[in-house]
Amino acid sequence: MPANTIDAMRALMAPRSVAVVGATERADASSSYVMKNLMRFGYQGKIIPVHPKAEAVFGYRAAPSLRALDAAPDVAVIGIAADKVIAALEEAGSTGVKAAVVLASGFAELDEAGRERQRQLVEIAGRYGMAICGPNCLGLFNLTSGAALYSSSLSANLQKGRFAILSHSGASAIALGNTARFGLSHIVSSGNSAATDIPAYLEFLASDEDTGTVGIVIEAIRAPEELAAAMEKMHAANKPVIALRAGRSSRGAQATAAHTGSLAGSNDAYRAFFRRTGIIEVPDMDGFMETATLCLTLKTRPVKPGVAIVGVSGGGVAHVSDVADEAGLSMPDLRPETVAKMKTLLPSFATPQNPLDTTGIVFADGQIYRDVLTAVSEDPSIGLIVASQDAPVGLDDFCACEYLGIAQAVSDYAEAGKAPIVFMSNLSSGHPAVEGKLSNVPVLRGTKSALTAIKSLIDQNRLVSWPGAAASDRKSLPAGALTERQAKNLLAAEGLPVPQQYLVTSADKAASAAAKLSFPVVMKIESPDIQHKTEAGGVKLGVASEPEVRQAFDAIMASARAYAPDADLRGVSVQEMVTGGVEALVGLVRHEPFGFGLVVGIGGVLVELVNDSAFDLLPIDLARADAMIGKTKLASLLEGYRGSPRADRQALAKLLVKLSDFAARYGDDIEAVDLNPVAVLPDGEGVRILDALIIARAKT
Repeated sequence: MPANTIDAMRALMAPRSVAVVGATERADASSSYVMKNLMRFGYQGKIIPVHPKAEAVFGYRAAPSLRALDAAPDVAVIGIAADKVIAALEEAGSTGVKAAVVLASGFAELDEAGRERQRQLVEIAGRYGMAICGPNCLGLFNLTSGAALYSSSLSANLQKGRFAILSHSGASAIALGNTARFGLSHIVSSGNSAATDIPAYLEFLASDEDTGTVGIVIEAIRAPEELAAAMEKMHAANKPVIALRAGRSSRGAQATAAHTGSLAGSNDAYRAFFRRTGIIEVPDMDGFMETATLCLTLKTRPVKPGVAIVGVSGGGVAHVSDVADEAGLSMPDLRPETVAKMKTLLPSFATPQNPLDTTGIVFADGQIYRDVLTAVSEDPSIGLIVASQDAPVGLDDFCACEYLGIAQAVSDYAEAGKAPIVFMSNLSSGHPAVEGKLSNVPVLRGTKSALTAIKSLIDQNRLVSWPGAAASDRKSLPAGALTERQAKNLLAAEGLPVPQQYLVTSADKAASAAAKLSFPVVMKIESPDIQHKTEAGGVKLGVASEPEVRQAFDAIMASARAYAPDADLRGVSVQEMVTGGVEALVGLVRHEPFGFGLVVGIGGVLVELVNDSAFDLLPIDLARADAMIGKTKLASLLEGYRGSPRADRQALAKLLVKLSDFAARYGDDIEAVDLNPVAVLPDGEGVRILDALIIARAKT
């Protein structure tokens, strides 16, 4: 992607002059929409229709070409057919135009000819330093200046505000821009985003005084390093970024033969990237709206994770706490001193706890509700209060009056309360009279969407930890497919723990090798062509004597030959047998454009059935490795499940870090690594890699 200078982005996002190439008054033309939108929304900059024959368009004097202009406009909106776009862009760039909006379809989304047009578009953008919105887009709208470079109808009801929407999808931009839940600074429908993508827009918005929060609808991340760098600037400006990703799927990881691939899909990679860069991912449009509302209106971020739920119905707060638990929110018990205060405020039949039912007494006296909120806010475990109060939109004015006192109490508390507060309706709607009392409080709708938004904001990582520094001592894999023994030798050379092993080519040599190890031993077929050795009858465990070793050698070779007659059989690997401990899986899987991710979870033959794993992108350090283990059921096994000895969790965490380092050295040659099982021995005894599969990356 070419560099988009701040001047080029300013010309695109806040233009002082606009040329509309292909301008016409024909009602169905994209350029006609742009012209009418510029006029309708009061754009005060210079508007220049460009048409080879027309003298004027919508009353504006037209120019026959961009070259005919005395001065280059800031931005050219190119509203002509795809096959004419490249020539128009070349003319724009050569005359000094720094930005363009390309509306036409017919580029990389279409066919080979379209892909070539898009390649040329990117080349022109790079050569002239142009910022280009599109192609295949609706365009953009700066609500502050009225620069409506947009090829679709725009509602007059759009309110100016501090939320910017960046969307690869035009339909999503329209839907989210018209929710009437928040005011907007910009709407950008960027389509293919061939030359200018989300990172460039974020870098501009980080310094835009009119924008406080950004929501992105993203179909793909093409340059994670650029997006991470943009997020650093957004965090520095204290501007949250919300992401709704279209096309989430776990199928992309199953292109390898490793177990790791079936456990970690492309969706896991995206989620890991969002976590590490502090982008708040939302599951759907409802979640998008509630998270945006929360980020825009919550004046103070909670400094503690504890959430208190306060309502007026036992059943109601029980329902909310059920959903809060599903969302993963922390709802700590109230401290004894807080409970004591509650008993002085509430009737004797009330039960002071979290969640808290204040009872119907607060309908008659809103001051009690406010005093309750104050008492809860002083509890040292509480970082945020959720005032859960349904006020259905269908209530008449008489019935709605019952809720006005509570709304006023919440508003009064928010002025000086110690903990931030959110007003939440369990319904997807709210009564306007009640919500009208809450101009200084975030008003969220829908229990699940609201509580998920709160959880996401509390958990948001505001320190970008991507990407890691590239290793300076890169190495290459040996040529050809690696056997298990070769993979283990390679891992051992990099400091990863494997059992002792010997390759033998006869029954007598097998017996001699086994004598060097302590009985019993493990024996496995050595072949680059057989990945699933057990299925081939190529594995014998617990071989306990020299006669058994000789017999096992002959049986393994015969079974493997019968299973794969054309396989390259190189002999048998005689290995130290490791017993006891907990079986774990550790693996690497490649997910472009992010590179490698690491997986850890319960290992053994039932990997897919148990389906227990944690995933993160590389690189990782010891703290991140231990946190990954802690997210899995494996962690409970390592602690000593049902009387078994505690296993060496720290050694497993160190193994994850070493595998991360291994990927940094050999990653150019690797598609996936599968270490399964890894025996995690009793505490203090370390770990051993019992089986290893390294899949080489196909050379292009």
